[in-house]
Amino acid sequence: MSTEDEQKWLAAWRSAGPELARIRGRELRELDDQTGTVQATWLGIAEQSPAKSGSGLLQFQEWMIKWRSVAQ
Repeated sequence: MSTEDEQKWLAAWRSAGPELARIRGRELRELDDQTGTVQATWLGIAEQSPAKSGSGLLQFQEWMIKWRSVAQ
């Protein structure tokens, strides 16, 4: 059973959903290749690196060096 506030919240998201999808689609269409590559790299989608043992500091530094060269 839902409360009145929950019903209002659900209704707000149902009405906002199509507009948010439209905005997302427009932003993706307007995305240039360089920005898309940087964002994908930032998310870890463009290149999956194998897991390494240790604290991860060296892996993070390697990743930042790669990201810096792509971002410039």
